[in-house]
Amino acid sequence: MWVKLRQLGARLATGPNRIALSTALRGTIATVTPLALLPLLGWGDIAYPTVFGALNTSMVDAGGSYRSRLTAMAMFAVVGPCLLLLGTAAVAEWWVATLCMFAITVVSGLVRALGPGSIGLGINMAVAFLVGLSVGESGGPPLSWALGFGGGAWWTILIALAFWQLRPYRRIEQEIAGAWEAVAALAGAAQAAEVGASVVMRRRREQRLAARHRLAREAVERARDALGEMRAGTTGPGTMLAQLTVLLNAAARIGAAAVTLGEVAMPESVPRRAAIAELERSCREVGHLLLRGAGELALDSMRRLVRDLGRGGEAERGADQLALAQAMRHLENADDAFRQLFGRRRRLLDVLRPPVDFRLPSGAALRTLRAHLTSDSAIFRHALRVAVVAALGTAVITRYGLAHGIWLPLTSLVILQPDYGGTINRALQRTAGTVAGAVVAGILLASVHGSAAFDAAIAALLFATFALIRRRYGYAITFLTPIVMLLIGEGSADPWIDLAERIAYTVVGAALALAAGYGLWPQWERERLSDRLARAIRADRDYLAAALAGLAVAAPPAAALGQLRRQAEIAVGNADAAFQRMLGEPAHRRARVDAAFTLLVYIHRLSRHTTALAAHLGAVVAASSALEALRQLLAAALEDVAQALDDARPPAPRPAFDEPLAQLRTALSAGGEASPDRSVAGLLDQLVSDTTGLILAPVAARQAA
Repeated sequence: MWVKLRQLGARLATGPNRIALSTALRGTIATVTPLALLPLLGWGDIAYPTVFGALNTSMVDAGGSYRSRLTAMAMFAVVGPCLLLLGTAAVAEWWVATLCMFAITVVSGLVRALGPGSIGLGINMAVAFLVGLSVGESGGPPLSWALGFGGGAWWTILIALAFWQLRPYRRIEQEIAGAWEAVAALAGAAQAAEVGASVVMRRRREQRLAARHRLAREAVERARDALGEMRAGTTGPGTMLAQLTVLLNAAARIGAAAVTLGEVAMPESVPRRAAIAELERSCREVGHLLLRGAGELALDSMRRLVRDLGRGGEAERGADQLALAQAMRHLENADDAFRQLFGRRRRLLDVLRPPVDFRLPSGAALRTLRAHLTSDSAIFRHALRVAVVAALGTAVITRYGLAHGIWLPLTSLVILQPDYGGTINRALQRTAGTVAGAVVAGILLASVHGSAAFDAAIAALLFATFALIRRRYGYAITFLTPIVMLLIGEGSADPWIDLAERIAYTVVGAALALAAGYGLWPQWERERLSDRLARAIRADRDYLAAALAGLAVAAPPAAALGQLRRQAEIAVGNADAAFQRMLGEPAHRRARVDAAFTLLVYIHRLSRHTTALAAHLGAVVAASSALEALRQLLAAALEDVAQALDDARPPAPRPAFDEPLAQLRTALSAGGEASPDRSVAGLLDQLVSDTTGLILAPVAARQAA
């Protein structure tokens, strides 16, 4: 039991979980406080509207820079009560309510063009109007609801500002800590490459390494996005952000070293395993120090192990020693950044009040929205699709006066996604979560309604919802559903009949969303997958060409190589996500799954092997005409494969890689079996093999068709 509790505590202490818990704490304080205090002050009639306004505003706060978050919440605090009042007035005429819902949903969908943080604002604008329809249908006091709703929104903004002023850099620190923890897991998986292991075992370990590499890459990219958003909203020297950037870059480069350790098979060695284990421990320690905000990084053991492995001299150093030495250098960079970062924290005003720049280009948002007012825009087509379904559901419930009917358009509104596979997943999660949540709501209404236990249950449900909503949607809906049911209306004489109606509306709304996703201007991934694959191949081509060019000079890699690596990883990740979305679509709407999967496998391998090769730049030099010839052949072959995908044709036959590759292999074979030159020769073989696989994969798939 105690072991499990310690494991749970360790998981909750990670960066991503701390972000979720912080968000849950902030949202719960904003929503529970008015629920508990307003009845004591004699304002119980606006308690539920205030809680509902706080709940929706917390959903609008979807992360990003302080400026964008504050703008979105302030806009909702002004527009939300107005839309609620509009809903209470429009419910009297079903056609007015329908037209209003259509217009509001189109605008809400277009707001998506302003960035991911605007999606929550758009959805909750439409939700505010639906809440107004429910209030008008039930005969609730419109003005009290609007005032309470707006008051809850502004109260939530005050709570958010209080959290921001206390720790303005906390979110970035948690994201970077999460990146270091993911890199630590990648380093642990680097124990995979062992000479003598069975084929099955090596394949499983390679798959684990690839999975950990993907998770580490995603964690680093999330941290880069958070860092970029903070940079966009600050002015001045930015000393804190500069040190955080050093820490993030160190994590990314240690990740590259870990990929090298995992890709190159080395003889079993106790010191090697100890050094990799110490590297994993050191990376986890960096994450823990960032979360604590204090402490020193202990690197003596890592230095000793790396020094012991490198005692054989430069000529006998293998790829693992070089990779570990590179990781050691970046750990020392992180240690220097810690000294600057924690010393800087003594300046309290710099911590509490980062310089914020509110200057925006005049009319930038309006120009962005106008640019998407065309049928060629995927965002505009999706906005129309959502508007049609939401307006249809609104027409039905207002025309026939269906009690609790807002669950029908509300379900369609939140389920519909730009891609059909995402809509299916949301429909399943929403329906299952609603059924489970409705049962919870019925139990609460039948047992503890009107008591202190009822308010405590709502507080617990709120905390769970905020903690899970952005990572475990289905579970979050299980906790969110009873909250919304209890806040919109206090139930009926028979709560079980009440929740049965809500479940029925949810199922119908999900069915409408699925029908709309399939039949109204669908965006099938097969139409975009070839383009995504071609972009990934071209990004890999540029990254590989730069790495091979760097292999010809005895100098550390250029700064541009890191940017090319990032672009390649993003492009490969986009292609992988497009393939996964395609798998969620109907079978007759898919492209050839086997061909796309084969291409993705070789695209991933090419990116990983290029990263492993880049780790040797500066330590191994292979300047020769053969290297330039191989670089040109690989670049031309990869461009032809990408162009073949664009033109829907087979690629050209395999170029003659063998002659320059043989010359390079001979030139690099002077060292021992574990020398870095031999490791580079092996990586060149693998890169040629990956390119050959890309050339042959589309041909094989076309012949099979």
